[in-house]
Amino acid sequence: ELTRSGLVIPKIERVIIPSKPQLPARCPSCQSELIWDSDYLYCPNKSQCPAQIENTVEHFFKTLANVDGFGRKTIEKLHENGIDSVYEIYQLNMERLQEMGFGEKTAGNLMDQLERSKSEPIEDWRFLGAFGIHRMGLGNCERLLQHFPLLDIFGLAVEDIISVEGFAEKTSEAVVLCLKNIQPDFFRIYQLGFNLLTTPLIADQADAANHGPIFNKVIVFTGAMKRAKRDEMKKEAKRAGAKVGSSVTGNTDYLVAGEKVGEAKINAAKEKGVAVLSEDEYFALLGQ
Repeated sequence: ELTRSGLVIPKIERVIIPSKPQLPARCPSCQSELIWDSDYLYCPNKSQCPAQIENTVEHFFKTLANVDGFGRKTIEKLHENGIDSVYEIYQLNMERLQEMGFGEKTAGNLMDQLERSKSEPIEDWRFLGAFGIHRMGLGNCERLLQHFPLLDIFGLAVEDIISVEGFAEKTSEAVVLCLKNIQPDFFRIYQLGFNLLTTPLIADQADAANHGPIFNKVIVFTGAMKRAKRDEMKKEAKRAGAKVGSSVTGNTDYLVAGEKVGEAKINAAKEKGVAVLSEDEYFALLGQ
């Protein structure tokens, strides 16, 4: 029996009919014996488990978010033909793809998308997040790169990562271990020449922003924008030293509202003491 806690979050009130879970002893993909790690039951066969290989590749392209065509079906077909890693995918050519059964047009599109994924600008923290580092979501990747350059993180000690706000000891230990494991693959792929946007270091942000109008302010963007894409506005705000939030809280300084934003959302922000700016007012604040 469930209710909506706070009219939003599902909350379990009680169990009506108990049921004992059927936990597998072996991985359904490769039949390796499963291991408990805290609250997780996982397969340790990372290098040869088909499901893990395919999920790793799928996660990479999904996280880059600048490439089409490499969905589950395509990745499964590549794996069936002996392609076991992201790096091997970037070594493919038209002839090899057609030998696998892809049509000429599809093969051409896939090659174009691979080139696009390297040439289009992408944040270095997103690129790092694409490698699926344990306990490192995109937020933690960005936070880490605000304190250390991308290529320096592989030499960090646990104590270095703990010094970053938001990283506890166990998380830091897991990150150091995982960085060591992915280092060879990371550098092979990095050297393919991706167009990475460097995350400004905290100290550099302070100097570059000169404590401008949005430096160290928490900003939330909502609605459809006319003068710029919302993602681009977020990137520029971060470069100016602002912190970009996903939802309005009592700590939010500005809600930048584009078109088609409900009055309820705006009123709720005002009730929290958040300044609500239109798109034009926001650019005026920046002096643009």
